Amino acid sequence: MSEERYAIIIAAGKGRKMITKEKEHSKVSYPILGRPIIKYVIDALKPLHLDEIVTVVGFGGDVTSEIVKKDTEIVWQNELNGTAKAALCAKPLLKDKEGKTLIVFGDMPLLTSDTLDKLFKRNAKDHEDLTLLTAMVDNANEYARVVRDPKSRHIQKIIDDKNRQAIYDNVHEINAGIYLVDNKQLFKYLAKIEESTEGKYNIGDIVEEFVGAGLNVGAYVLEDSSEIYAVSNRAQLATAAKIMKNRVNKKLMMQGISMEDPKTTYISPNVKIGEDTVIMPNTTIYGDCHIGCANKIGPNTYISKTDIGEGNTITFSSITSSKIGSHNHIGPFVELNGATVGDDEQIKR
Repeated sequence: MSEERYAIIIAAGKGRKMITKEKEHSKVSYPILGRPIIKYVIDALKPLHLDEIVTVVGFGGDVTSEIVKKDTEIVWQNELNGTAKAALCAKPLLKDKEGKTLIVFGDMPLLTSDTLDKLFKRNAKDHEDLTLLTAMVDNANEYARVVRDPKSRHIQKIIDDKNRQAIYDNVHEINAGIYLVDNKQLFKYLAKIEESTEGKYNIGDIVEEFVGAGLNVGAYVLEDSSEIYAVSNRAQLATAAKIMKNRVNKKLMMQGISMEDPKTTYISPNVKIGEDTVIMPNTTIYGDCHIGCANKIGPNTYISKTDIGEGNTITFSSITSSKIGSHNHIGPFVELNGATVGDDEQIKR
């Protein structure tokens, strides 16, 4: 019988650096290519065949809950006193269960299922009680660093940037903040984490707790450090969006879709497009769109939540929540919202 798997998504923080006048706008609800940040995290978790996913919400929790409620259980962190306490909020749902629990953050949209699967495989192969995800970077400033024994190379603890001593300046292995832990031991040792000088209970301290108890702690070192990019402000949101746009466009082009200018083409990752479709410059396609084969879309076209058949030409137009048949000519300067178009039609302004 295979071991049961769970995940905790920590998504309770305030995200003060996003700077907004909206009082309850959760950081993880900001969109990248028309899709909330946290949905990318859920998308990365789904292929892992998890038995249960729990999302910890707090600030802006009503907004976050609405986004995740179809995919995860929801628990509330009413007192925002640190990530260790956030993970502990999942205890009522998971405490008595056998298996492994993956802890991830809801503000890391670039994580991939492949990386998380490798984390599980590393954990199983080396029979580790705790496996953390790490990465090697040239500039480790502002990151928590992984401290290893100089001789054995065994992990000893995590040092956050605020408390870093000069002796750790040359450490380039950083902690991604993603942990795979034996489920029952998780809650036992989370409860042992002490309050920091900033008045927070930090989940990274669980590493030192496990090491101190003589448990087996290891790490999977990530090859592409961009995957652990966390969004804390709007500049980082734009950077993450650029990386995701490049990923999505490359994947589509490798599937037989042409793009005249990928730099000006913005497509949600959940959009489905058939072979031999050509996307012209300055085109945006967001939401749950299904687009058939051999269409020509753009330039300067916006499409959202729309199904499109085959062999259409759509130029200089905006189409939202509509259904388009096949072999139509739409545009220029057409705006459709909630429309139904059959086959072989010509629609102009």
